[in-house]
Order: sequence, then structure tokens, then C-alpha cells
Amino acid sequence: MSKPPSTPPAAEPTPAHRTPTLRQLRSFQAVARAMSFRQAAEALSLTQPALSASIRELETVLGAPVLERSTHHVRLTPQGALLLPQVERLINGYEQGVDGLFRTLHDGKRVLRVAALPSAMHLLAEPLRQWLAQHPDVDLRLYDPLNDDLLAALQRGEVDLALGVALDLPPQIEAIAVAQDDLVAVLPMGHRLAHRARLTWQDLAGERLALFARGSTYELAMATLRQHGADLARADQLLYSESLYSLVRCGLAVGVISRLYTHSLHEDAVKVCPLQAPVISRKVALMVHAAKETRPPLVQDCLAFLTQALRTG
Repeated sequence: MSKPPSTPPAAEPTPAHRTPTLRQLRSFQAVARAMSFRQAAEALSLTQPALSASIRELETVLGAPVLERSTHHVRLTPQGALLLPQVERLINGYEQGVDGLFRTLHDGKRVLRVAALPSAMHLLAEPLRQWLAQHPDVDLRLYDPLNDDLLAALQRGEVDLALGVALDLPPQIEAIAVAQDDLVAVLPMGHRLAHRARLTWQDLAGERLALFARGSTYELAMATLRQHGADLARADQLLYSESLYSLVRCGLAVGVISRLYTHSLHEDAVKVCPLQAPVISRKVALMVHAAKETRPPLVQDCLAFLTQALRTG
């Protein structure tokens, strides 16, 4: 009598991944921001033992250490540094989703958060007005941070779309170039160079200069001026464009600024001159988180509309 064919043993089910809790993720975020268990515990209204337990639970769930801690310091592990942007985006996405739930229940509004450089907001204003007219159910929230803060907010999921300068972008950010922003000189009308249609950087070598004290414009201008022998020890380094224009109007300095900042500069007291040899430009781009498959349809719709409007405007 033949034996029945043997049945192969059933494959053991692959163990399901455990899911980190929101409490664990918030605990990690708080410690990573403060680099202090004491300060993080105070921010979360937890005891330090409870906070430490939450971090240990997270590391067990993830199967990797996220923090190095001793009696003297706290720092991110390499794995923790990789995870932090994703954790912040998860937390902000959760908070945005909860906010959306209540808005849907109470007024039906969907929220879209858009950031733009202060100098570039005028590029977005009219296209956003047109888009919003087609989407009256959207609660549009606008922000105008500097470029580093804009990129950080986009990485953390605090804004959905941004218009900024595409320099040294992290891999999580997708950029769509829509404009070019050249550095220009701003001179008082009576200046000896004001009759020129354009200037070279070498022409500015003997001038008292005024420029922004931080940001990509400052770094680009300083590097180029230094190469062309400008006296940077006398350069006024300012925080605001109106301060720069005040110095130029009275003839105290020649300004070096990006052309976007001259958009609303309509007066007879100053002249804007292109700078060449070389032309120094910044790429202005619409930026969004690169994870397209998880991008909400509302964000994708606005991104497509703005891209078309800015490229043809």
C-alpha cells in the first residue's frame, strides 16, 4: 500500500512589524530638538524616567538605537539622524490630518500651507489668488520665512509647498525651477556709474557697499566681491532691504542685492544695474516633499497650477 504524498510543512508567517506610537515619536523628537532629557521631559510634561522608557520602547520597536546618551551628553546616532526628518514629517502630518478632520466636520475647509521667500512672494500672489478662486473650499495659509527656515519647514512637514532658492537641497525635497534671480547693483541716480546700462563686479571694487548680512544672496555676493578686490571691511551688512535702499538713496553706499528684491522699487532716486563678468544667479524653484506617492491630491493640484503659471507668467 503506497504512502500518501507528504505535505510540506507550512511556512512560518513573517512576523509583522510593530508600529511606533505617537507618544514614542514625540519623545524622540523632543529629545532630538533639545539634546537634553530634562528639557524634553519638561516640554512634554513627563518625568525623565517615563521619557527614557518611551525612547527605549521606540528603539526596541525599530530595532536600532536612535540616541547616544551618557551623564554628560545626548546626541543622535547615525540611524537617529536619518530618522529625525521622517519622524518630524509623520508628526506634522498627523497634526495636519487631525486639524483637517475638525475642519471637515465644522466648516468643510481643507488646509493648504504655502511658504515663499519674502522677495519672491509677489511671484506667487496672483497665481495663488487665481487658484484659490477655483478652490473656495480651501483654507490657504501663507508664510514668508528665510530660505533655510523654509527648507526646514518643508522637510518637517510644516508647509506643503514652498517657493525658494534651490541651493544645497536635501534629497527629500523635489525642486521645479520656475525663475532665475540675478544679483544686481542699486545706485543713487547721481552716482558716477549710474549712466551705465550694466556693470561688472570689478566696477564695484572701490565703492562702499551695502548688502544683506545672511542668506544665499550674501554668500554669493561676498564670494564674488572678494574675488574682484572689493573693500569688504567697509561693507555694511544689513538685515532688511529697506535699510539698504535708505543708504543707497542718500548716496552713502552702493547696494548689491538680488533682482527679486527690486520688484517694488519704483522711484527716481535709485537705479538698478545688471551685474556681469560674471552673471551670478540663483535658481528660484517651487519645492515640495519628494514622496510623490504620498502627496495629497490638493497639494499636487496646486503645484501643477503654480508651475504652469510661473513658467508662462
